[in-house]
Amino acid sequence: MRFSLQDIKKQVYRRGGELYVGLHFLRPGELRLEIERLIAYHEQLMGQPRRQFSQDEARACVGDYRLAHCLIAALSAWYHWQQRSWSEVFQRIGSESQSLLEMAGITSPIQLRLALYDYVNEHQQGFLDAQERAATLQKFSATYQLGASDLEYLLALDSDDEEVLTRDSPRPPSAQDVATLYNQWAFESALFNASNVRFIIDCNAFEHAQSGNDLPAGAAGQIGTGIGTVVKRLCYLARRLGVYYDLTYDPSSANTAPLLHLTLYGPQEMTGAPQQYGMRLARLCRLLLGYGSSPRQVATIAHERNKQKRSKTLTNAIVEAEATVHFLQRSYCFAMDQTLLSLLPPVEAAPDSNVEELPAYAQRGTTDAPSIFDSNIEQSFTEAFIALQNSNAVEGWQLLREPEPLMLEHGIFIPDFALTREQKRIYVEILGFWTPSYRERKLQKLQQLRNRGDIVLAIPVEAREAFASIAQMFPIAWYAGQLSATELIKLLRNRYDDFADRLALIDSGAVRQRVQAEGFLPERLCYELLHAYRRSELPQAAERVSGQGIAFSAGIGLYKLDWMEQLRTSFVLLIENLAAPSLTDVLREARARWSSLADCEDSTIEAILGLWPEVRVSRSSIFEATVEVVKDGEGQLYTINNEETTVSAPAKKSGREKRTIPKKRVVKEAAQGDLWN
Repeated sequence: MRFSLQDIKKQVYRRGGELYVGLHFLRPGELRLEIERLIAYHEQLMGQPRRQFSQDEARACVGDYRLAHCLIAALSAWYHWQQRSWSEVFQRIGSESQSLLEMAGITSPIQLRLALYDYVNEHQQGFLDAQERAATLQKFSATYQLGASDLEYLLALDSDDEEVLTRDSPRPPSAQDVATLYNQWAFESALFNASNVRFIIDCNAFEHAQSGNDLPAGAAGQIGTGIGTVVKRLCYLARRLGVYYDLTYDPSSANTAPLLHLTLYGPQEMTGAPQQYGMRLARLCRLLLGYGSSPRQVATIAHERNKQKRSKTLTNAIVEAEATVHFLQRSYCFAMDQTLLSLLPPVEAAPDSNVEELPAYAQRGTTDAPSIFDSNIEQSFTEAFIALQNSNAVEGWQLLREPEPLMLEHGIFIPDFALTREQKRIYVEILGFWTPSYRERKLQKLQQLRNRGDIVLAIPVEAREAFASIAQMFPIAWYAGQLSATELIKLLRNRYDDFADRLALIDSGAVRQRVQAEGFLPERLCYELLHAYRRSELPQAAERVSGQGIAFSAGIGLYKLDWMEQLRTSFVLLIENLAAPSLTDVLREARARWSSLADCEDSTIEAILGLWPEVRVSRSSIFEATVEVVKDGEGQLYTINNEETTVSAPAKKSGREKRTIPKKRVVKEAAQGDLWN
């Protein structure tokens, strides 16, 4: 059980016109005897019920009421109250009583209390006064061969007062272990109440720390790829732990290394709920500052040895660290210096199974890391885009998660996605509708990007008014609930249509030469060769290649007319030899006989069959289809138009005769006169 910032001893002072808060941290050896007395008091009560634990006696071991409260909370990392099990109690009472209770269906204190209530209702009309209580309980307990005191204990077994003190670790903690954990929790309690934590990071030192300390000679100048690598690493850490952040930078000069200003936004800024989000913020600060996590048992390490080990962590890369902490309706600066960090547990001495260890790819960078999303909107958009990509419906765009950062005059802009197609690269930023300060920071960065032509924004419709000031500066995809990948691609098509430029890139001679050599190029291959991304673009692009014995058909691709005529003759012979084969058999035989058709889809081969009027596909149902050869009235095969022009698939004749539906006979009813007049 952690303690809060209000419980910690602190002092407030003013420096440079700003209010600072200093927390009371325990120095090595401070209060050692007092903490040992507190540990001994816990050891003395091991196995005893909670009702025997006196908070006043425990506080008296330390002497300082507020500090004792925090130290008792820190000891909860080793000691905790645990309810005794039903079966464990009966090992002392006796198994005969347990068997009798089980035969009555009583296996817990709740069921025992219910049985007692039923007994009182039956024998005492639902009321038991103090004078008759002892005798009645004696009679009830005798039914199960229990003593009256044992019955009283079993009835209250699941209450807090009967919980017993246990220790998780095999040995009690040392005074230094408790003091170090108190320091860590005191430090993190400040982060739980922070609106932001600011770091100034030396990029060169950070990159060396991430690359390890066992580098071969001469490798110092070959680490990473500069500030972009550092930025992506920091972004990955923040995204992985679910912490919102912002980045700015100071460019390097002749005498100074480039400095990054990393701002992590805390619970007070984002949610106001300190515990859950504050824990994530503390974990990220733990990784950056190089101190350990909450241990069950931390080995006692000398103060100088702690400082020596910490030199191998990221602390060397942190030039300055400071947080804005809120309590009692005021804000204070909380400085984090090397003296404070030396009081926290080092990473090597504080393993914790509850803290997720970063995988290997996180230690070396994010090149091969899986995508980690800031929101469900980004994740659902990515999944929808990949689904469209698998069906070739993204018009050649490739989606890149976490692209390179864009350096601004005042800050760094990290887009959510980048969409690439050939030499074109478009950055996509999905804007949420968060806090006013979030929108203000986002608008300031977007204002610096207004002259770029490669930024696309996705904004929820409910935030239309909030982002109205930039609505005319960027192409915007408005969305409600979830961002549609189809709508975004449509926006890119309307905004960045470069079909004319792509037509100029077609190497007609090379494509024509390839068709002459191979005889047939399927349509899916033509997209790449003709720099086309939509089916409507293919015929226009194919016009630059067609002619001189080469034709293009939609659904088929580019082919030589001579090759197609030879294929037609061979196909007709194949169908006649197979004697009215099924379409499935024809497709299988076609792929086996002609290597150029081996990788073609069924629809492509069917489209080729549709070019020949003498070949007919008859379908008796949606599951069964046969292929047959049809000749003209003179018994001759139909001929194909051999003009050197673009060939399009002719309309197929329907295999069914058009039925003439007779008109319904209309019977005029005779009008019957009035029989009475």
